[in-house]
Order: sequence, then C-alpha cells, then structure tokens
Amino acid sequence: MDLLKQLEAKVQALVQQRNQLKDELDALRAAGDQELQSLRARLEEAQAERTALQKEREAVKDQVAAILRSLEALG
Repeated sequence: MDLLKQLEAKVQALVQQRNQLKDELDALRAAGDQELQSLRARLEEAQAERTALQKEREAVKDQVAAILRSLEALG
C-alpha cells in the first residue's frame, strides 16, 4: 500500500511538472508569435519607406534631367 502511495505521489508530481512545462511552452510560443508579428510590421514599414524613397529618387532624377535640358537649351 505504501508503494502505491509513493507511485501516486510521483505521478502527481510528474503531471504537475508536465503542466508547468506546457504553460512555459505556451508562454514562449505567445512571445514568439508577438515578436514575429512585430517583425512583420517592421518589414512592411521598411518596404513602404523603400518604395517612397524610390519614387522620390525617380522624381529627383526627372527634375535633374529637366534642369539639364534647360541648361542645354540655354547654352
């Protein structure tokens, strides 16, 4: 009977440990998911900024070409 109580106590301890590890794993997964969402948002922002900078660069390039054409027409 004593052996049965010892086994029961060990099983309960193992179940408790398993539940604790499962909770820790769930917390780590949630933190990982949040970090992934944050990184995705930062990537989207960086891509949008890159697109805006490309458009701005093209506009400046067009302005420089127009200025050069005007200078050639004057000279």
